[in-house]
Amino acid sequence: MAAVLLVAALAFSGGSFRVRVVAPRSGMVRMDFGDRFYVSHDAPSPWGPTDGPEALPDGVYEVALPKPLGIEFEELDARGLKVIGVVAGGNAAKSGTIRVDDELVGVTAIRMVGAKFERQMFACAKWDFDTVVDAIGSNSEKFGCEDVVLQFRRAATATA
Repeated sequence: MAAVLLVAALAFSGGSFRVRVVAPRSGMVRMDFGDRFYVSHDAPSPWGPTDGPEALPDGVYEVALPKPLGIEFEELDARGLKVIGVVAGGNAAKSGTIRVDDELVGVTAIRMVGAKFERQMFACAKWDFDTVVDAIGSNSEKFGCEDVVLQFRRAATATA
């Protein structure tokens, strides 16, 4: 048996309230702020991108790391950060994915609106060092975060 979701709306008309019943569009799922928690680009909503799973652009990869990350960043002149080191034995080194010169292009962060929060993926290629550090730090256990999801653009390698 299929369940049907109906929304009742109150409308004030002619000195009294009337109820209007509205059926949502086919396939549409209503989500309020606070219903999303990003975990991966290929996860379905509400754990992935708003519009559903998506492929990352060419040369971009995603990694989820517990804190402390074990990555040394340097701020670029035109904003943004690049990896200048991976701490031996740290979580980034254990992942075996992150390399020196990779550029950070996305990071999860907690976004608050009133008393509600969501963990979202933010494009950070133009952020300064302090903003990125704040975003990483917002992925805390008090919000149910066990890791930080980072997206990097792999530095182009010279071919000989």
